[in-house]
Amino acid sequence: MSDPVLSIVVGTFDRRRQIEECLESIRRETRRPHIVYVTDAGSTDGTVAYLESVRGDTVRPILVGEKRGQARAYNDVFRQVQTPYVCWISDDNVIVDGGLDRAVAVLERDPRIGMVALKVRDESGPFVDAPYIGGLSALGILNVNQGVLPTKVLRQVGGFSEVMRDYGIDPDLTAKVLFAGYDVVYSRRVAIRHHRNWSLDPGAPETQALRARQERSLDLYQARYGGVLAPSLAFEAKRRAYRLLVKALGRRWRVNSGQAVLGQLPRDWHNIFNGRFISLDEPNRIARIT
Repeated sequence: MSDPVLSIVVGTFDRRRQIEECLESIRRETRRPHIVYVTDAGSTDGTVAYLESVRGDTVRPILVGEKRGQARAYNDVFRQVQTPYVCWISDDNVIVDGGLDRAVAVLERDPRIGMVALKVRDESGPFVDAPYIGGLSALGILNVNQGVLPTKVLRQVGGFSEVMRDYGIDPDLTAKVLFAGYDVVYSRRVAIRHHRNWSLDPGAPETQALRARQERSLDLYQARYGGVLAPSLAFEAKRRAYRLLVKALGRRWRVNSGQAVLGQLPRDWHNIFNGRFISLDEPNRIARIT
């Protein structure tokens, strides 16, 4: 086997069926030599036995046996990585359309890019109507839910924030890569199908606990980055133009429509106009590099 160029880090806990589907999709869709590290937080549903059964040169289980929070669990694995590129995904992700190979190819072509966001589409949960997920922060930074980075960049920015612990680690890492002077790009095509394990009942205890963790992460993010970026007239002009466009179109404008407008989905235009680090020429630039 050729020397691996990509390390894929996956965290799991009591999702035996989903981690199997995830690993199978990596094997099926990824041609570049790679290593998959699976960190398990103490599963009791047969996941550990399954991981031991597939242990080998390309799949390396790390049986932690306790919940340490996503940030610490992933960071512990990141320190072991020796490949040029590293990726983090979740056990409820399914890789499609050669997504990891395409992301590595982008990074190899352009050293100015510090991270390629793997475009994610939900297969279940409250966001199934969206063509892909990824929200803009209050600072106008488009979040990367799962991504591929040069390992040296990941180490330069210090990996995930363990203060954030679980929710909020992805937006924080996105911001750190951007503020380190690198570009962040989204894959043009969906690279991950996501089986979101969220309750649809807003009154369910797990939903309320999730919301509380998310609100905490937003507070931490705002405290860390709220005063970092100077006011930008160009950014404000873009956002104002978008609001006027939406008002003019009225009900004809559906941000999650799958129908392209001038070559881009409405959600693409939403992100282009409301993203601080996204230029109006971004579609042409992304087409050139991806």
